[in-house]
Amino acid sequence: MLGRIALTMVCALACGQAFAGPKDDMLAADRAFSYLSVKSGAHAAFLAYMADDVRLFDGDHPPIMGKAAAAAWYADVEKKNPGGEKASTLQWTPLEADASPDGVLGYTRGTWIYSGTKKDGSAQRVTGYYVTEWKRQSDGKYKFVLDIGGADGP
Repeated sequence: MLGRIALTMVCALACGQAFAGPKDDMLAADRAFSYLSVKSGAHAAFLAYMADDVRLFDGDHPPIMGKAAAAAWYADVEKKNPGGEKASTLQWTPLEADASPDGVLGYTRGTWIYSGTKKDGSAQRVTGYYVTEWKRQSDGKYKFVLDIGGADGP
């Protein structure tokens, strides 16, 4: 009897993972994206997970259109503040996802936390929210094509 219960549980877990849908795949991609941001820096993570035709909106500057423009903007930021990227952490937690019926497009929504150092050397912690639109690529993996974020109020 115990053997049947254990076998049933193993099958249920395996089948559940086999039937993971686009929403789960997007949530997993978003979690892996955040993990890479903490491990390797936000700029490296964003470049790794963005599609070539990405649109980035953060409210602090005009939208960044395209991966090449994002890479140039990140390089300029790092040139103006050498080591700043490594001295800060951006991590986020996706709270929900939804996807088109065919699973090609969808979004994740969640909250983020930035920890770093201000120019005067004091600690800085900012929190906010985001929405990221994901598009399944020809290899079946998701890359984001749109990212919109904002900071919580003071």
